[in-house]
Amino acid sequence: MFETIDLLLLLIATLGAVQAIFLIVLLQGEGKRAFRANRWLMTFAVAMGMSFADDIIDTMVSPLVNLYLAPVFTPFYFASIPAIYLYFLEISGKPSDRPAWHFTVMLPVSIMMVFLVYLLSPDTPLSGVTIEEINVDLDFRQGEVFNVLLIILITTFCLQFASYMFWIWHVAVRYLQDASRQLEVDRKGLKRWVLELLVGLSVIFTLFTLINLFDTIVSRSEWLQLGVKAAFVLVFFRICHVIAVNPALFVQSEQGGRGEPEMRDEGVVVAVQSSMARQILDMDDINRIQTKLESVVAARELMFDPLLTMPKLANAVGATPNHLSFVLNQHLGKSFFDFVNQVRTNEASRLLIEEPDRTILDIAISVGFNSKSTFNLAFKKITGKTPSAYRHKNLLNTAS
Repeated sequence: MFETIDLLLLLIATLGAVQAIFLIVLLQGEGKRAFRANRWLMTFAVAMGMSFADDIIDTMVSPLVNLYLAPVFTPFYFASIPAIYLYFLEISGKPSDRPAWHFTVMLPVSIMMVFLVYLLSPDTPLSGVTIEEINVDLDFRQGEVFNVLLIILITTFCLQFASYMFWIWHVAVRYLQDASRQLEVDRKGLKRWVLELLVGLSVIFTLFTLINLFDTIVSRSEWLQLGVKAAFVLVFFRICHVIAVNPALFVQSEQGGRGEPEMRDEGVVVAVQSSMARQILDMDDINRIQTKLESVVAARELMFDPLLTMPKLANAVGATPNHLSFVLNQHLGKSFFDFVNQVRTNEASRLLIEEPDRTILDIAISVGFNSKSTFNLAFKKITGKTPSAYRHKNLLNTAS
């Protein structure tokens, strides 16, 4: 029969596992365009799901079976935080060249766990053996080796936690600073999204570390563990909810090419050497890019995509983001966002006059702006008037 604490643990772990599955399905539903970044969030969800699965199995099988399963589940604990780091690298436009290296720690951890299982395994059948009884069977030398390996394992996890959380905050804050310069980004929403995600992740990994440290070094206080794991699941649920209600904030487009950073705005990630582009591009290349740009503008559909980025436009014109940035700045005299906003504003100007009964917000969204406020800013910057003033003046002129 299950005890009360076992039933509660099973319920909490099941909720966490279901939430992990939901997050994976949600991320897959964002499509191919978002996969480059979302694959790391899915890896994070898988790692979290495995930790919840470990808790579920823990309540349903004997301690000795749990011991034998430790080499399967434990390495996944070391995969979650590198996955989040790789996610923020991806969305910042600086993906890791060798992402697999961040998960290599899982192999030695698995080997250590196999050796620990070997040291702890008694010569008894799988029935009613407790971990305390298993520890008693260790001789003195085995006990020393076991303690050393356990300390190495805990130290590795703590060092990984501290170092990766530092770099996650560093990369995420830099990304937030860069992205806030974009005209079409909802700065308050983006900042709130990033900070809530970062705080949630910091809390979830801190709880996870404390659970394991307390469980290993102090004592196995089952009710305390249960409370901390419940808080862990609540934080994880909040992270999933944040991702669910803001799916488009960090959606990335296809990369312009391997090793090409994403251009966010002049003076940010566009700090790639334009002189290199000048050396590589000749006038035929420049004319080709300009001609292709004109055809893309004429086709209109891509230019009105609210998720349009420099790499995506560069891919459409058959150029690298660096080359496209050079052509826009040096030959058209516009930044990427000025160019895009000019095209969108031209179309919006036409719609404001030809469709007077249509709302300004509807027109703004139809040409690719994310909100009325960003549309107003861009429109006034280019025309010198707000959309409503522009419409009113031109309708009066038409009537007279």
